[in-house]
Amino acid sequence: MGYAKHHYVERALMELNFRPDDAGISDLVIAFAAFVAKKHSMSSSVTVAEALAGDDVPDAVKGFILGVGSKWADLSLSRFEKVSDEDIKNYITDKIAERNERVGYAHGVQNQPDTLNILNACLLDIKATDSVVDFGTGFASFPIYVANNYKYKKLEGIEIDSKTRLYASLLAYLSGFDITITLGDVLKLSDAEKYNKIHAFPDLNSETVNPFLDKICELLSDDGRAVVFLAQGFLFNEVRGHKEERQKLIDGGFLEAVIELPVGVLQPFAGVNTCLLVLSKNNKSLRMVDASDFHEKTRRGVSSLTAEAAEEIVKFMRQDSDKSRTLDYEVIKANDYCLGTRLYFLEEKISLPVADNYVKLSDLLEDKFMRGAQIKASELEKLESEEDTGIFYASAKDIQDNQLSKELKHLKSLDDNLEGIVLKEEDILLVMAITGSLKVACVEKLEGRKIIPASNIYIIRLDRSKILPTYFKMLLETEQAMKNFDAFSSGTGIRSISVEYLNKLQIPLPPLEVQNKMVTKYKQIEDESGQLKERLAALAKEKGEIITLLF
Repeated sequence: MGYAKHHYVERALMELNFRPDDAGISDLVIAFAAFVAKKHSMSSSVTVAEALAGDDVPDAVKGFILGVGSKWADLSLSRFEKVSDEDIKNYITDKIAERNERVGYAHGVQNQPDTLNILNACLLDIKATDSVVDFGTGFASFPIYVANNYKYKKLEGIEIDSKTRLYASLLAYLSGFDITITLGDVLKLSDAEKYNKIHAFPDLNSETVNPFLDKICELLSDDGRAVVFLAQGFLFNEVRGHKEERQKLIDGGFLEAVIELPVGVLQPFAGVNTCLLVLSKNNKSLRMVDASDFHEKTRRGVSSLTAEAAEEIVKFMRQDSDKSRTLDYEVIKANDYCLGTRLYFLEEKISLPVADNYVKLSDLLEDKFMRGAQIKASELEKLESEEDTGIFYASAKDIQDNQLSKELKHLKSLDDNLEGIVLKEEDILLVMAITGSLKVACVEKLEGRKIIPASNIYIIRLDRSKILPTYFKMLLETEQAMKNFDAFSSGTGIRSISVEYLNKLQIPLPPLEVQNKMVTKYKQIEDESGQLKERLAALAKEKGEIITLLF
């Protein structure tokens, strides 16, 4: 008759009349005490406190048994006499893994896959003379991997959560290596001690990402290197001061490499795009690697970084390819400190088979790109008017079928500071967000109306001596344009188009007479399409009237 996997450990706990009541920690500590007792060949009747009194027992464990776990201090471990140390070890590691999976999302990623440990250790290039520290160590998977595979001078993990630190201490001890797991806030560390190899995993959703990066730069030795996990949004977002932080890293010479990882390689954050930053000192250029498609699907359908993919990334750190290149800092500065890999790897071009002349969109503008008015919903509600004031507000919802609706909200008044974004005829309106297709419109026949677009709409004012606005609108409606914008958009869920991308976008530019011919034909088709829509609407109305007559 077969037994459950952890039958012997669970039976021993039961026979000790143990009932777990400390958030699932006490059973692990008691089992751990039994493991320590067996390791040191102690008497079978030794108590939990006696087993944990040794110098090699982690401070976190001693602190627990002296504090909230003191009720178990005098418990005899006699029932573990016939339980093997391997069974005990497996019980502890499996239970910690189960609890991480169950509560991991609420408390952050506690354990990263070994393939990521392989990659990050290679990127750090750990030597026997190195002091290695893991900031935000979680369950210490990285230090344990390093201990198993590298020689080093010192190895330490720092964790701010006391419960997680306790779990990490148990696992580190069970690994058989001398790994110090310290309870502490990385942001409060003194800069008196420098580290030459730093692995860091800040909270992906935290407001502390920027100060975390500042602290790493502060603690890094002159010959040191750091690898930091971040949410991919850090590379291009302007929220939370991320743009300013990117500027600090570049201007300070700290950014050595940016690696974009496949989505979902970190569980339980399956839907979060992640990246790695490699930091060191005195850099004037950075290595950029696009590893977003270096993955395979697991049986559960989530992404997984393979060991082969990790090796490929390390290889691409050393050579140029379609997935990797070295960029001077000046290139990054010219792109307003944007670090999104797509901006530097894909060709920003709307292709036409017959075109041989391409011009940057930035060179075709009468004025720089403008965004609509930033008006809070509460303020907008106060500004709305029932009367026709001649002043209107256009939201993204008012752009349908690539036309600007004629039925817009009336505004009572217009602030002087918004005069600069009042629409002109033949302005192109482009909705920043991509939600399945591009939303674009060309402003026609204002007839004295003043229209203010919403903040999520770009105003593109073209130099009509070079390009016809309707021709440009035609290009944006093509399948090729949609694919191009989709490739370069950023963010999760609703993705957005950046000004940096628009400035670099290559536009096919035939002579004006050719553009005119295309526009004339295009407008004929639009007119016919409009007439057909009106006819269909009239027929639908007639159908409704006939049905009404029947009743």
